[in-house]
Amino acid sequence: MIFVSLAMVALVSAQSRTTTTTVNWPLHNLDLAGTRYSTLDQINRSNVKSLTPRWLFQHGVIDGVSNQTTPIIVDGTMYVTDSRGSVYALDAADGHLLWTYDVTDLIGGGAREGYVFRNRGVVYANGVVYTGGGSFLFALDAKTGKPLRGFGKNGQASVIMDVLAPRYPDVKSAISVGYWFTTAPQFLNGVLYIGSTRSESHIPGGYVLAVDAMTGKVKWNFNTIPQNANDQGWDIAGPTWVGGERNGGGIWETAAIDPQLGLLYMPVGNPFGDSTRRAGTNLFTDSIIALTLDTGTLKWYFQQTHHDVWDYDSGAPPILFDMQVRGQRVRALAHASKNGYLYILDRETGKPVHPIKEMPVPTAGGRPGDQPWPTQPIPFTASGKPMEPVCPIVPLDIPPAQLEKNKIVPQYAPQAANQIQAPGTGGGSSYSPISYSPQTGLLYVAAIDSPTNSGRGAKGYFSAYDPTTGELKWRQVFEGYGQAGSVVTAGGVVFVGAGSNIAGYFYAYDARTGDLLWKFNTGAGVFSSPSIYMVNGEEFVTVASGGGDRGRRGGDLILSFALPKP
Repeated sequence: MIFVSLAMVALVSAQSRTTTTTVNWPLHNLDLAGTRYSTLDQINRSNVKSLTPRWLFQHGVIDGVSNQTTPIIVDGTMYVTDSRGSVYALDAADGHLLWTYDVTDLIGGGAREGYVFRNRGVVYANGVVYTGGGSFLFALDAKTGKPLRGFGKNGQASVIMDVLAPRYPDVKSAISVGYWFTTAPQFLNGVLYIGSTRSESHIPGGYVLAVDAMTGKVKWNFNTIPQNANDQGWDIAGPTWVGGERNGGGIWETAAIDPQLGLLYMPVGNPFGDSTRRAGTNLFTDSIIALTLDTGTLKWYFQQTHHDVWDYDSGAPPILFDMQVRGQRVRALAHASKNGYLYILDRETGKPVHPIKEMPVPTAGGRPGDQPWPTQPIPFTASGKPMEPVCPIVPLDIPPAQLEKNKIVPQYAPQAANQIQAPGTGGGSSYSPISYSPQTGLLYVAAIDSPTNSGRGAKGYFSAYDPTTGELKWRQVFEGYGQAGSVVTAGGVVFVGAGSNIAGYFYAYDARTGDLLWKFNTGAGVFSSPSIYMVNGEEFVTVASGGGDRGRRGGDLILSFALPKP
């Protein structure tokens, strides 16, 4: 580990001012609504060009997938994780290491083939820092890093295994059957809410868990792919799986919460396994689900991709905000999918705010026994035009050599060899959170242009949409992956990073116009979503850097930027 010094607005705002000179970022996406909107304006459109690195920190762990942690900052202390879920507490003003808690020897063996380390950060609540490592939740004293003894066993709770054990008595560890955590928990009123991955591990459904934050005991759970009549939602989802497969549905990101409605909103990942043995729409995969906070009862669902054979996860977190549409207040939810579309729903009912039409898609040419679903839900604007996708859904800029041996096929065409298709399995909106500014009224969405068999590198698409109409307002395209999310400020600036094989730029754009105001080469791909905070009267922008192609080479750098001192 090294340190180098370099001379609600929405529903419930978690960006609390603890003093006049300190502003926190305690939750993964800042507030329960996931708006990622900072009320700070010390850094603004006119002076952001002067932004410089103030300090950096390296924790030294680079054996996992890219550095995806979102820094949490409370009372002048920053909390970050490495790819395993180990926690590092830093002085947020200068980057000095205060304490660390290593989970490496605690998360256990037995990981099935395909396990890859990744972790997106912690959550802070009531003097405690919570992290998911392997298939466990850990609770640590925020000041000392000591485990909270009343939480599970010496600060470590086996929450997934507590759910699996009664159901699968032969399973010895959750990680051995493919369950673990990648995401930061959400917190409200003494309860942690978190989802389990991993869809590609053939898991029999992902679990949404509500966990007592003091004891580590599971209060309720919801299986995203009901397995039998004992699982909630079986009457709805059961008939949508025909043929024997009933796997996948992992959860990759943090939930959003509306305390007034008493609802939690969670995105669900893709189905997995032999698609010829899962005829039907395969609920509740590739969906947004709304669950009651107290019991985990399903209130509504909206599926974004039916019978997914393209790896079009609903992996990113949803965002909640209020707006006026046709003179009426709408409690809205927005979510962007790997299928390339942005969906805007009424979060009370799950109904579309603007038309979302079931449109016919290609079905001919699929593998024997694999009948694609004949329609897919396509969003339209308020004026009745198809919404501009968050990334291209038609392959662009394909080198001639690739076209000699592959052919371009439409989106949603059945998969076959030697075809070029967009967005591609690595395209669309991945795990990147959206940000929303009440100043501009715009949603800011990061996505990836990476068609299958494209023969070229990925491009990042960063777009601003007016959710009241569904219209695209501006867009920036850059080299590398638009895989991580953004943060927008009262200073009129929106920040986002680019993942890359060579280097990763961290960008600042004008939130209204999309004009590029500043960029900084971090030296490695940026696959992490940034945070904004204030300490000692100074506003900082912080982001993790580290990773290459699709993040498959790890990194360990945390950078904090500020304006030059007078």
